[in-house]
Amino acid sequence: MREQIEEFSKVENVARKFIEAVRTGNSEIVKPYFYEKASFFGQLNEKEYQSGSIQGFYDTIDKMGSIKEDYIARVDVLNIEKTVAVVRVIEDNWHGYKFTDFLIMNKINGEWKIVAKVYDTLS
Repeated sequence: MREQIEEFSKVENVARKFIEAVRTGNSEIVKPYFYEKASFFGQLNEKEYQSGSIQGFYDTIDKMGSIKEDYIARVDVLNIEKTVAVVRVIEDNWHGYKFTDFLIMNKINGEWKIVAKVYDTLS
């Protein structure tokens, strides 16, 4: 049995906060939606791996700042199983990059929180 449609909307809304933070270059927008011990891992420029605490992601988007008007993003809620959700965010034209992010979420104390961000890029 699939989860209620409201849960899909809640998960999608968290991913949209992620997009808003990336677009504006303001990590404060998305921080409440990340678990405090969240981590990230990904490949930048098809060769350089990055990993660590989510603070590295916050620092990057704050440093890079807001983006141009040609930035576009798409959210796909891939799966929800009780307290676990997987979301794909596809982004084009973030400071010259194309990203595919997978946001892994857990429902913690009744709220969806991103616990891990895994990504890949094309320049």
